[in-house]
Amino acid sequence: MAAFDMTQFSEFREIFPELTPAQFETAMLFALGISQKDIAALRSVSYSAVKKTLFQAKNKFEPHSLYRLSTVFHVRFVLFVLQG
Repeated sequence: MAAFDMTQFSEFREIFPELTPAQFETAMLFALGISQKDIAALRSVSYSAVKKTLFQAKNKFEPHSLYRLSTVFHVRFVLFVLQG
């Protein structure tokens, strides 16, 4: 599987300043519905690295679950689009 190209989403990076690039990439892929196993393959990292990165990203927003982290991403994406 080819590596994921984050340059396609560079403008979205600005709406998540609290996340590191790895946290942003991993959480964005998760919010898009990609499984943690597939995220590991896309990012060329281990499954445990994906779990740890998602846990760290989740803790920055203090949601109680990964699906709430996904909701944070969806809401910020919608706001970004609406602001044009």
